[in-house]
Amino acid sequence: MSILDLAEQNFLVTFTIVLGIGLLQGAILGRGIRNRFPSFRKHARAVSLSLLALFSANAIFSVLKFAEPDKLSMSEFIIPTTTDEAFVLILDLIGVNTGVGTVIATFISITLIIFLRFADIPNIARYFIFILSSIVLIVSLLGKFTDFVPTTFQVWIYAVYQAGITLGIFFVTRRKEHDALSEIK
Repeated sequence: MSILDLAEQNFLVTFTIVLGIGLLQGAILGRGIRNRFPSFRKHARAVSLSLLALFSANAIFSVLKFAEPDKLSMSEFIIPTTTDEAFVLILDLIGVNTGVGTVIATFISITLIIFLRFADIPNIARYFIFILSSIVLIVSLLGKFTDFVPTTFQVWIYAVYQAGITLGIFFVTRRKEHDALSEIK
């Protein structure tokens, strides 16, 4: 019995753990945003709703991309001889050539990375977020470069994780004065 079979048999516990991890990651990111941009506290409702919309869009596009990964085969790659061929190869590797939804998701992801780069997050929390993000990236790359296709259960786990991040950021940034995680450092 594999770990995924065990997780699927205990799906309520699995979803609870994954949601908790997502909420914790979102809360850390939300706290970092609040600490770095203290003026957001004055406009907490508008900022939190804007972040909720941005992270919700990112979550939806990420889950859709995870559920049906674009496959790349090594036989499709050729050594580029012109700059146009090199550009097409780069677009194929990144996956931007697959449609408007992917372009929007890439834009949102880049915006979030730039925005969160300026967030005030402690080092141990940065490592936690980096490790989780690396695991998600590795699974996504497996879906792109191998014959791995996620099951419905795996897609649901990913969707719950993305919802946890989105809700964690929303709950922490919506507070006007009191920081829920101010004691944790």
